[in-house]
Amino acid sequence: GGGASPRADGLRVTPAITRATTTSATMTKRRRRQSRAVTLTVRVAASDEPSSRPKKSDEKYSNLTKMRSEAQAPFRTARMFVFGAFAANAALGLSIATLQAVTKALGAPSAPPLDQSLQNIGIDLGAALFFGYLYKKDAENREKQMARISREERLSALKCELSSGKVVSLFDLRGFSRVVIAAGDADYCNASIAAAEAVRDPLLERGVLVIPLVLGGRGVGQINSAQIDAPDDATDRRFRATPVYTDKWTAWIDEQKREAKVAEGKGVYVGLRMDGRVRSSGVGTPPWEKFAKELPPADKWGGFLDGFDGRVGVDT
Repeated sequence: GGGASPRADGLRVTPAITRATTTSATMTKRRRRQSRAVTLTVRVAASDEPSSRPKKSDEKYSNLTKMRSEAQAPFRTARMFVFGAFAANAALGLSIATLQAVTKALGAPSAPPLDQSLQNIGIDLGAALFFGYLYKKDAENREKQMARISREERLSALKCELSSGKVVSLFDLRGFSRVVIAAGDADYCNASIAAAEAVRDPLLERGVLVIPLVLGGRGVGQINSAQIDAPDDATDRRFRATPVYTDKWTAWIDEQKREAKVAEGKGVYVGLRMDGRVRSSGVGTPPWEKFAKELPPADKWGGFLDGFDGRVGVDT
């Protein structure tokens, strides 16, 4: 009468166990979600930290610039290695000879004679200074060369508009045109164009493309176009191109002028080879007649190993 059967007890306990199991599973799932959320938050926070972001390259010059430098001066790296090794060897000998001289002066009986140590010091010091100077000179020449190549690479990214309305970069013109940039005020640009007109046909045969740049403008397309004489005919339009994004052109020209220590307001020209390298540059009107005489026709080579535009100099 008063006691319940084991079966009835078991039936009464089962719902409580079920509720506890369900609650435990729910809490476990909730903890897992919280754990995933925390992990995701940590990952996002870590990705936003400056230390985990992809670091920009601190290298001053691109790999392409270094490769071009090696190609133009193939023996410089070997020379710098030899000069550096000899300078280091002489510095080591200098330290040893100095130590021997000091120990002899202090009365060490087994040290070499003092006059011999002093002679070794003089020889090692002279060798260290000599090979150190040669290494430093090569390093400075390499820096100048790579700076020049880097400027040429930035120049190749500048864009111009052809007479057809197509916008291309100077890199796209490699192998087809010898670009000559005439940069200055409007009078200088008009004078340069007029001088080029006198030998236009020979220059066209040699693939010369004139790009007049009026300095001081900003923006996209031709700057101060009203100040530049318009092309007379279709042939002249093929002979000329219009710079676009002229703020970048002006910045490049200004850098060149600072490098060459050219005064502000001076008109300058920059002539490129067909391979995009700077062939000549200077102050004043471009020497069109000289270009017409020296440059080979666009469909011919100047000679064996002469490249596209006369003899190719190899930096040493």
